[in-house]
Amino acid sequence: MESPRTSRGIQAIVVGSQLLTALVQNRKPMSLTKLAKEANMSPSKAHPYLASFGAVGLTVQDPISGNYGLGPLAFQIGLVCIFQQNPIKLATPLAEELAARIEQTVAITVWGTHGPTVVYIAESSRPIHVNMRSGTVMSMLGTATGQVFSAYLPPKLVQHAIARELNDSAASADAAAQGMFQRHESLLADVRRRGMARVEGTPIPGVNAISAPVFDDKATIALAMTVIGSAGTFDQRWDGDVAAQLKECAARVSYHLGYAGD
Repeated sequence: MESPRTSRGIQAIVVGSQLLTALVQNRKPMSLTKLAKEANMSPSKAHPYLASFGAVGLTVQDPISGNYGLGPLAFQIGLVCIFQQNPIKLATPLAEELAARIEQTVAITVWGTHGPTVVYIAESSRPIHVNMRSGTVMSMLGTATGQVFSAYLPPKLVQHAIARELNDSAASADAAAQGMFQRHESLLADVRRRGMARVEGTPIPGVNAISAPVFDDKATIALAMTVIGSAGTFDQRWDGDVAAQLKECAARVSYHLGYAGD
């Protein structure tokens, strides 16, 4: 059993951390009054915490405006945390949890030499018969994973990868392939708006997929998480359970990688 003194000390850290959380979420210095309100406490209660945080460098107070912001120690902690994070290592256990929860296969894909490359597959209790394993390169044009990378990678890199894919399939001069390229381009705005990509029965009939990006601290796509399942058991709706849980899972990994976006 913890002593009352120990419990009070831990509780004080939890309460004080609300102020640091408010500064992180606001992303700019704040007045004492506004900061205290965001942390659900009175200014008189918040001030001693801020004074203590300031003494160790977690916060700083602007001498002119009086606003409080994150300090040099918070900056150093953030840098070390980012340095220690490994996107695949972070995503793997969450992919396993997601696969078990929604009973669908979840693939983790990174950008490799030849395009979106599968690095891990979390199998579910509902196996699907697809020729996919670690090292498989996903199509930029025909897969949800490829659409996600197309939407968030630099355009020139995407154009080069798609041109290589068309050339490899001996279809670079084919009118149908060129039409596919144009349709692919029109999809990207929708992918960015939704924060996800979806395919139904493509490239494998009867198999659906939804993919979501994971971002790092520089707002650069670090990897994609893709849920794959048979059409008969797969909820492909944008507002369905699979899409919602996938998006939340990808957001959790992004958060741990230092991404400060939505």
